[in-house]
Amino acid sequence: MRPVLLLITIVIIVVPVLILLALAIVAQVQSHRLPNSPGPRFAPEAEGTVIRDALLLNQDRRAMAAALVDLAIRRKVRLLRPAAEDGKRAAISVETVEGASFTASEVAVLEALFGRESASERVRRFSSDSRLLGRRVRAVLDTEEHRGVSAGLIAQGRCTWPVVLLRIFAAAGVLCSLIWMLGTMSSDTGTDWLAFSAALVGFLVVLAVFFVIPRPWRRFTREAEPLRAHLAGMREYIDLAEKEPLRFLQSVQGALPSADVSAAARHEGLERFLLNERMLPYAVLFGMEKSWLAALGEHAGELRSTGDLGDIGDIADAAFEVLAVIELVGGVLQLVRSVGELADAAGSAAEFVGGVFDALP
Repeated sequence: MRPVLLLITIVIIVVPVLILLALAIVAQVQSHRLPNSPGPRFAPEAEGTVIRDALLLNQDRRAMAAALVDLAIRRKVRLLRPAAEDGKRAAISVETVEGASFTASEVAVLEALFGRESASERVRRFSSDSRLLGRRVRAVLDTEEHRGVSAGLIAQGRCTWPVVLLRIFAAAGVLCSLIWMLGTMSSDTGTDWLAFSAALVGFLVVLAVFFVIPRPWRRFTREAEPLRAHLAGMREYIDLAEKEPLRFLQSVQGALPSADVSAAARHEGLERFLLNERMLPYAVLFGMEKSWLAALGEHAGELRSTGDLGDIGDIADAAFEVLAVIELVGGVLQLVRSVGELADAAGSAAEFVGGVFDALP
């Protein structure tokens, strides 16, 4: 009878939960699905914003991190090196660049992350009140989503029914697995350890399902499809950097001849560096910031190694400030991603734990 019980356990418990896990993975992929790429795209849409594009990608978790990096890349703020005081955990802070102008959305991002400061205060420190911080971040994303709905890009309501069904079946799977494990522990015939182990595997798999199930995701209109396709093209371009050195990638400015250190080549290299630097916030949105940071660092090192940059020196000095961002961005990303998780008021406890794992480097 024991082989029969093992077979029944596999058929009733293990196989259904594996199917459920597969469906959860499909839903997770669908929640972030992009249209087919029209080919590599080398820059964001002229009228787009990082926050808006984050919503078009259903990447709420990464939106604020990308927006903060975007402000640094645009030379509107400087990320300051954290310094711990009196044994306390170091806090991220920023300094607004003198003369920089901010849009309403950019002001909202700064106020959400760092709080409202007086006009004369240029250095802002990351808020330590996680609850207040979460509410402010969520408010920024909700406001941007309302704008997307008004602009006819985001449809009203989210796709929720797959998430609800998956959660119901996952909860039923947990209950059935526990009952079945108890049923294999018979006092008359002793515990059937093979059947118990199979049921335990099913229980662990169904727990994993809770971490894979996505949140309800946005639905987009036809008007949004060209913008999302452009983002798919940007992702394709950034993905190329993981497969071959950045200096060999062809952009609208052309490739940088590594052996040519003429003024024209340096100028061309600087232009392309600035172009690719502008893609860093989007590398954050696509979860590809590590490879892109490494590629940018290599490219910047090549430009510095040419020595005197002549009449483009001032531009180069400004461009090389991104190296400071590169040094700090890891900590900023981890911290702000955690804020993104706190801002998701609709998330369950399991989703929050999953978000914590997602934020780890």
